[in-house]
Amino acid sequence: MSKEASGTQLDKALTKNKEVTEEVARAADDLAVVHAVLDTKITHGASESDVERAVAETKKVEERLSESAEKLEQVNETLEREVRRAR
Repeated sequence: MSKEASGTQLDKALTKNKEVTEEVARAADDLAVVHAVLDTKITHGASESDVERAVAETKKVEERLSESAEKLEQVNETLEREVRRAR
């Protein structure tokens, strides 16, 4: 593979890494909100439906984080492959 093609793969990996980093940051923000709501609601006596909604929201965030982890694994594989080729 040419240096140009290798550079393109590295550029793609970097772009994907930045996107996933943003996704993880948004998920962390969402979890912080859910935590704050749960902390407040439980302290003041949350209803069962409030807790169920919070649990459902954390499940969605968990799924997003799992997808992000998979994307990061792909980026890592690309980076490892391109680093080996560059040597």
